[in-house]
Amino acid sequence: MKKLLTFFLLFYSIIGFAFETNANFGIKQQSSTEGYRQYIGKQFFFREAYGQLETWYKSGFKYKDSYAGKIFTLTKISTKDVVLNGKPNKEISIQAVSFDGQSMVKFKGYEEVSVKYIEGSGVKKYPLIGWMPIVFTEPFDEFKNKHIGETITNDIVKDQYEITNCYFGKGEGETYATSEINVYVKNKRTGEGLSCLYSKVNIAPFAEALDGYYKTALVKVEKPEDSTNRYGETKVITDEGVDKYSYTDSIIDILIYGTKEQFNFVLKNISQHSLRLIWNEAAFVGLDGTSSKVMHSGIKYSQRENDQPASTIIKGAKLDDFATPTHLMFPEEYIGKEIGEIKLMLPIQIKDVINEYTFVFKVYYTFLHPELIKADKI
Repeated sequence: MKKLLTFFLLFYSIIGFAFETNANFGIKQQSSTEGYRQYIGKQFFFREAYGQLETWYKSGFKYKDSYAGKIFTLTKISTKDVVLNGKPNKEISIQAVSFDGQSMVKFKGYEEVSVKYIEGSGVKKYPLIGWMPIVFTEPFDEFKNKHIGETITNDIVKDQYEITNCYFGKGEGETYATSEINVYVKNKRTGEGLSCLYSKVNIAPFAEALDGYYKTALVKVEKPEDSTNRYGETKVITDEGVDKYSYTDSIIDILIYGTKEQFNFVLKNISQHSLRLIWNEAAFVGLDGTSSKVMHSGIKYSQRENDQPASTIIKGAKLDDFATPTHLMFPEEYIGKEIGEIKLMLPIQIKDVINEYTFVFKVYYTFLHPELIKADKI
């Protein structure tokens, strides 16, 4: 067995085939039998099948924990045309021997997806050659040598992390196609470590430091040029740790503030006439400049495009309500400290004149752990 292994290693190192792998350092689907033969003489290890497209089922091979870390050399590969689930396909058969010459294994995969549901038997699925859970050691070792010891930094976070290990593990979510490279990183200040996808290594280690939320601050209130009492008075009122903004002119006295989902407000009529808030014409302008309608109390999301009757506020009365944009107000993750402005326009009718009050808010981020953020970035 050892002589056979030596022969294959020597023979194919002389021929020198181009060595291609897929994204997970496994077999890449080829256009010919000759293309598959480039893998003969290459070393690999078996791993567990994680993703939706990965399986050892119907491959002729059963994964065992004892194979973990064991190196095999691919000694033979052949192809043949077959019919699976009534459709033509190509079968690739592989034979390999362990590096110590003590174990020989065989398995096979296919080039085309072949899935059939059989009532009472479930899904009849065959493994794809391009998703076989094997890893060629040479390119994977190159990857590890390149990245282990690498320092991971973030422009605004104090802490730095070091990659200390790379391995194949589960992907993200419940329906990922294939296993992904995971890394273990260590905080260079505290020594604490965590695992994450390599594709998220520039994000995941800094999640705690960047934890926080976006807030709004009223910067101005705009009214039509010919409006009576063009400029009103604005002030900030802090109530139970929440900054609320008061605006007063000769027509309204409003207390307003934004949350992650909506604008809450108490609108008092201080004019000598009844007011009407025209909900059908109210609008929200998002960070990207897109305008959308708003909803208020009593309106379901499914009714957001329906007619919304105006709210009447008689002299001296007030309206306690909210305005919810039909589009998302803020990003769900940190994308920057101050990211722009959003606007809420409330059209208020007094007699036959509609005054469009536009409340302009800046959007900024508040960190829950400012001690982890560089001083000039807070």
